[in-house]
Amino acid sequence: METIGGLLGRFRAVPEPEGEAEARRARQGQVIEKLARAIVARRLQAPAALFIELNRPLGFLYSQATFFARPFLGFFLAAGDVEAAAEALDDPRAMDQLLARIEDLSGEAGSGRS
Repeated sequence: METIGGLLGRFRAVPEPEGEAEARRARQGQVIEKLARAIVARRLQAPAALFIELNRPLGFLYSQATFFARPFLGFFLAAGDVEAAAEALDDPRAMDQLLARIEDLSGEAGSGRS
């Protein structure tokens, strides 16, 4: 299933250069990693997974709300992080990556505590 952003990307007058697309994906990966580490550090794996799965259909709305609140979120986060997080909320593959990374990190944390 393609995201709204992916569909709209087809209608751009000028295609996005590959270097910019790669940089955007790398930034999104960094945001996913930070978020996953913060969730595991606070031992919130189960509530986070439940929240992500329950709110998956609303990802586009959350993405748009994040873009709308970007000036306010800029006080707390870097502008690039806000944009990458908004794009991740709209992308189901990013949510799958986040869940997988949380599971990987919680497995590492669980084996380290034994």
